[in-house]
Amino acid sequence: MGEQRIWYGMQAGLVFFWLAVPLVGLLGYHIPALTILAGIILLAHVLEIPLAINRLRSKNVPTGKVVLKTLVFGFTWWLPLSKGYTKE
Repeated sequence: MGEQRIWYGMQAGLVFFWLAVPLVGLLGYHIPALTILAGIILLAHVLEIPLAINRLRSKNVPTGKVVLKTLVFGFTWWLPLSKGYTKE
């Protein structure tokens, strides 16, 4: 249960981050470092997609779901699922 809470906490942090990035822009602030960080994280998540699909193939997770959740959560979603720490 404790490990599961850690993974869900990191996923909640990513949801907050993905909501905060456009909100900061909509409020009229321009923070280049935040934009660069968001781009780096998004690129990392895109590059993780083939690895996530490969790791979750045995769990019969639909490819569309793997792609979407990996783009949002990255390894904080597929790694614990592949190791059995969290449930689908």
